[in-house]
Amino acid sequence: MTQSPHSGPWPSQLPTGAFPGMPGPRRLERPGTVNAAFWCLIASAVLPLLAVPAQAQIAQNSVNTTLAEVAIRSRQSLPPGLAEQIQGMIEPTLWVTTLVFAAIGILIAFGIRSGRNWVRILQTVFAALSALSALLGIIYLFALAPIMVNQFFSQAPLYLLSATTTTAYVVATVLEWLPPSNFYFATAAAARRGYIR
Repeated sequence: MTQSPHSGPWPSQLPTGAFPGMPGPRRLERPGTVNAAFWCLIASAVLPLLAVPAQAQIAQNSVNTTLAEVAIRSRQSLPPGLAEQIQGMIEPTLWVTTLVFAAIGILIAFGIRSGRNWVRILQTVFAALSALSALLGIIYLFALAPIMVNQFFSQAPLYLLSATTTTAYVVATVLEWLPPSNFYFATAAAARRGYIR
């Protein structure tokens, strides 16, 4: 029995768009701008977790003050255990909320790393909203400067952490739209559609 001169692979065994003798799929090289954007996004997702204990303490103090004012204005004592019940809900709620946002941020970072253009557009919208929120916060702080000066100094680490998080997020967005990143996103999209092997 004569053996076929062609030992395979047969065309039917190859992926779509491939031919015998063609090289296999190339690994797409990720530029430094995308890698840096990825780590900036990871940092911006994780940093807010550091602020949760301080935010919980501030929220609890605010609840105590508000409840005391309500009791004074109404001239009635509040139900026993109300303050403790509210305070017991504050920290777990803050942790769950912050962890959910951190998970979303990490998913976005991995979407950017894999070259998903729709994730880049979505992240850019989030960055614009984040920058706008930070700008409004600065305007609010300066508008109430005489009243807020003591609060600012007492909560300076939180403000610094928030500014660092926002800066990392905006820097990631800028890095994602630089020419090497644009080329990577376009190439990744073409590779997923099977145009590039």
